[in-house]
Amino acid sequence: MASAEGECLKLHIPAGKIGAPLLFGSRVVEVNRSWGKVYAPGQRCPRPRLVSFTRSSDSTLVLKGFAAPRTKREEREFFHPVEFRILEEKAEEIVIDGGDYFSTYPEPVSAIPPKVLGGRASSFCILSHRDEGRYLELTGRYRYESGIEVTALCYLLFLCPEPLASRSVDPSLAAYNGVELPRREGKREFLSYRWNVERGSRIVFYVDRAFPQEWYPYIKEGVEDWNGAFRRIGLGDVLEVLPEPADSTFDRYSPLVNMVRFIDSDESNAKGDVLADPRSGEILQADILWWKDVLGLLCDWRYVQTGAADPAARLSEYPMTMLGPMIRHAICHEAGHALGLGHNMGGSWAYPSDSLCSVSFTREYGSCASVMDYARYNHLATASDVEAGVNLLPPRLGPYDYYAIALGYGTEGKAVPGPYCYFAPFIVAAVSPDPSAQPETLGNDLLRSSKAGIDNCRALLTLDGLDSRRKELLSRQYYRYIMLAMSNIGGAVKGEPVKMKEQRRTLEFIIGSLATVPPELADPVRRDRALDELSGNFLPARILETRGRCALNAYNRQLSGLLRKYDKQLYTY
Repeated sequence: MASAEGECLKLHIPAGKIGAPLLFGSRVVEVNRSWGKVYAPGQRCPRPRLVSFTRSSDSTLVLKGFAAPRTKREEREFFHPVEFRILEEKAEEIVIDGGDYFSTYPEPVSAIPPKVLGGRASSFCILSHRDEGRYLELTGRYRYESGIEVTALCYLLFLCPEPLASRSVDPSLAAYNGVELPRREGKREFLSYRWNVERGSRIVFYVDRAFPQEWYPYIKEGVEDWNGAFRRIGLGDVLEVLPEPADSTFDRYSPLVNMVRFIDSDESNAKGDVLADPRSGEILQADILWWKDVLGLLCDWRYVQTGAADPAARLSEYPMTMLGPMIRHAICHEAGHALGLGHNMGGSWAYPSDSLCSVSFTREYGSCASVMDYARYNHLATASDVEAGVNLLPPRLGPYDYYAIALGYGTEGKAVPGPYCYFAPFIVAAVSPDPSAQPETLGNDLLRSSKAGIDNCRALLTLDGLDSRRKELLSRQYYRYIMLAMSNIGGAVKGEPVKMKEQRRTLEFIIGSLATVPPELADPVRRDRALDELSGNFLPARILETRGRCALNAYNRQLSGLLRKYDKQLYTY
């Protein structure tokens, strides 16, 4: 525990914990400035530090990194030792002075970078400090000359001396987040993040009181959907969602309280965030963060992706019967991150494109084989498909999600993938080199997906009552489908190059779509960006690498011919 007397801050360290592993981190409680989706209340430092107290002399304790760094990255992030003066020593505890160190927001665990704060705090006060048994907690308010005032909770979380048995996952098999291990014989492996779940265990999430009450059932459903996967491997209902207690003693910023947090900041984003033991990957706490404008983003996607086929998606305001399932799906995706899962952009590629226009298939499987994809809504379905009963929504959980939970949490041998358990990572690139590894596409035919998306944009333009905001949405999405289609050019699916015939069809589609964009959606900046990608260094270099010099020459001839053919249309807007 801690106590403050004047400028001295007394920290009481249990004698039995000297030398024991600790996780040192912090969380923003309040800040007087908005940075959109970053540094908002509820968020914590991205990399808590593994530390321990050791005896330096009769007069000092030292807080230092728990283990020597093994890699260059660990050296860069290593926690440099901090000395604390011993004020008093008893049989059960050692009392140290933390006043100097905590007079500023500790840089190694700051959730806001020091360069943003503007140097050392000009003034501070300690608001609370307590010993919660499993962790020490200190909340301080720091004021900076830049005008920023931040209230932050710092914690020292005692870890079990013997960590949970770690489980490494081949990144080519499963979408698990984690810590990359040192390579052995050139092979990449990750220490996967997972909870220590046994039969009868419960992971409880509390829902922030700031959410509208009518959202609560959908938030609860989105998190608890994952219980279906845990039941399949014999663990029962592991997840439980409860409303945030009204009790004033409830500590919503505790390092061990799991929350679905509402962030009152004008940002369209959601995030699943975990606090994990870096020695083993064991998840100790998790949050689902929901910025207030994310619902507007969900509505925009619903409109541009399904509005041409579904009249209900064209409403100016959606009823709760439509909003609820959209909220549930987004929460379910973030809950997957809170369980340790990463993204699986191959969830959409796993389904044959024709199946997404089938009533029976979509009613059973939805639009995507994994809720961890970014596939969203079924834009391949036509108006006649919708009338017949085709489902436009993503799954609660897809086949791959059941497989991933069995792989990460199952105890009865290695999980065996079933149908539709295709995995492809989220590749951060302007144009993904793998058509199966990118967001916002549907089915295993990339060109068909982009054509259907553009056809939807054109169809929506013919409808009455299209305001300027929705025209901008359609314009952005129109060019987005063009950029997604570029993944076919020089691309390869799991190392298998896209056929040259398909690449030629794709290039013709791209130039034709750029040349025939409806005037209401025309955007010279987006057009020029697309043309630059086609003729720059990136795509031609990929063709040379995957198909060779002859293919590159053929591509350049086709591109030049198409640019001459559509010259006037391309540059008249």
